[in-house]
Amino acid sequence: MAAVVRRGFQAKADRLAADVRRGDLCLGDHDRLDPRALADEHEIPVHPITDLIAAGADPASIHQLTVTDPRSFSAGTVITGTARLIIFNPVHSDGRRANSLAHELAHMFLEHVPGPAIGPGGCRVWDQEMEEEANLLAAMLLVPREAALVCARIGLPHEVGAARFGVSVDVMRWRTDTSGAKYQAQAEAAKRGRTIPRPSKADVAAFITKCDLSWLADLSATEWRVHLRACARALARGSLDDLVNCLEPPLGTD
Repeated sequence: MAAVVRRGFQAKADRLAADVRRGDLCLGDHDRLDPRALADEHEIPVHPITDLIAAGADPASIHQLTVTDPRSFSAGTVITGTARLIIFNPVHSDGRRANSLAHELAHMFLEHVPGPAIGPGGCRVWDQEMEEEANLLAAMLLVPREAALVCARIGLPHEVGAARFGVSVDVMRWRTDTSGAKYQAQAEAAKRGRTIPRPSKADVAAFITKCDLSWLADLSATEWRVHLRACARALARGSLDDLVNCLEPPLGTD
């Protein structure tokens, strides 16, 4: 997910993401953003591409995009005048769908000039710069830098952060790395003469099989910070069992 954007864009996008989160949804850095709620705030309908069959789309074409070659289409925005409609691929994982919807909304916030998706000869029209900018803003909307930094400081496995913020593990890792959060956390730890815990891949794989992390999505920011502190203590002790206990849903949680 390497992104190469024009000079100064990252700082601009970071400010824009913070303004959108605070201004549109009243979210802080540690709150989870629901892209559908953001679309609703801007009165943009969101539908799975399979809904287009009822509107006259060729079922064979929809089958191609959802079954035969599901990786070929993630989401798109249909624009008529000032009205927008976002369609998405319903067969993708929750994390990928969230990123895809945030990506489409990012184009709007960045005021990218819309154009046809397919050009002459049936070739896909692709503006690399606009797509990279939308990728970056989408990640900033979903995972604020401060949120990534707090996770990086305690060595929290990306799988846990991804479950909290509703993104894929790859996006959580990418955001932590490209935002500089990873390197700031390492520098702070070195300055204090401490080492950030790093669970092995085997340990992470083991505890993921024992944990249902979906409940993390429903925590308030305050509750999330409380659980982060508990996870930090477990990671510092190097106790996989304690970490699993920290990530078990409280009694009464469905």
